[in-house]
Amino acid sequence: MRDRELYARILGIERPWQVTRVELEAKSVEVFIESGARRMGCPECGQECDRYDSRPRRWRHLDTCQYQTILIAEVPRVRCQEHGVRQVQVPWAETGSGFTALFESLVIDWLRGAANISAVARLMG
Repeated sequence: MRDRELYARILGIERPWQVTRVELEAKSVEVFIESGARRMGCPECGQECDRYDSRPRRWRHLDTCQYQTILIAEVPRVRCQEHGVRQVQVPWAETGSGFTALFESLVIDWLRGAANISAVARLMG
């Protein structure tokens, strides 16, 4: 239980999201996140909508204790009366990205600091 609480704090996960389990692999940590909310806001208009279904997604996060950290979530889609079926926005990443916002921010900062792409790619694994 403590590992879930630790990663929820590290990642800033708040309701309606929750860390449901953490699995330590040979060279990585997989953090599973879920939302049990039946209704969520449409990403277009913010209107509260019924949950339609969900899609599995994965994001690369910053390393934790030298372990590559991967977030895994079933991201809900909602059915909006105005916009149809839309995937909700997750708080840890931009839409369509395979990286968390914190991971992207660090990479951008390193690249702005005159590091070359190959060096940053090597550092980030």
